[in-house]
Amino acid sequence: MQHRHLSLATVVALIACAPRVTVPPLAPLPFPVDTTRTRVLADGVVHRFFYSRQGPWAVHVLDVDLSRCNTIIAVKGADSAAGRIKTTTMLRALSATEQVIAGVNADFFSLATGVPVGLLVVNGTLLTPPTSAPVLAFDSSGAPVIATFNRFNERLLPLHPRDAVGGRPVLVRDSAIVVTVDSAGSASFVARNPRTAAGIAANGKRLLFVVVDGRQLPYSDGMSLRELATLMRGLGARDAINLDGGGSSTFVYAEPDSGGALRIANRPSDKEGERTVGDALAVIRRCR
Repeated sequence: MQHRHLSLATVVALIACAPRVTVPPLAPLPFPVDTTRTRVLADGVVHRFFYSRQGPWAVHVLDVDLSRCNTIIAVKGADSAAGRIKTTTMLRALSATEQVIAGVNADFFSLATGVPVGLLVVNGTLLTPPTSAPVLAFDSSGAPVIATFNRFNERLLPLHPRDAVGGRPVLVRDSAIVVTVDSAGSASFVARNPRTAAGIAANGKRLLFVVVDGRQLPYSDGMSLRELATLMRGLGARDAINLDGGGSSTFVYAEPDSGGALRIANRPSDKEGERTVGDALAVIRRCR
């Protein structure tokens, strides 16, 4: 009989990717919640919905454990920076080669061309250059960071990310709400709107995506930037960034009980339904 021995590195990798369904506790929220629903989408990926009549707010939270073989990547859906595509369409195309768990819309973009306003890096390829706007980036190991970037020749500083999308403004920095959150744009931009945001928690081991429905009274009014920052900090985000909102805000997930069929969890505010956008962020099943 031939005996096969696994190397220590192989055993460690198998243990790291072994199924372990865990639901992290929900931190105390900064406002009363009337309804809460929790669903595990995959090992280390939890979708929470909660509703508060105080807002009123309908909020979706995607809690991703990055230590459980879950990876965040940027998705454009085209070979160039131009073009507008629905988030569901981008993720559906991605599912041909990757196990897609969920995703959200990402950066602001030109309505005319679909070109993202800020930095976009997809799998190491620079599609749009950096600006003064902040960026949610992931290094070669998949670790997240929120920072501003500069370009030096064909490289980016302070690091050349594997994937990156822009946004604005930074909401939370080092567990404190950024003081300029109330003056980060026009009055209408700072006021209540549908929102999409991303937060880094647990020393970079967890990534939080939040989508808040809005412009749909009496169902959900959306959040101001300060309300969103307060929520992100309450959820445990050490650092957080606001992504494109309004009619762009879309949260897509793969239905575990339907063979991975993609569904929209929230209620996009455009009367036509889901909006075509410039880029997206996807949660895929991949061990680093």
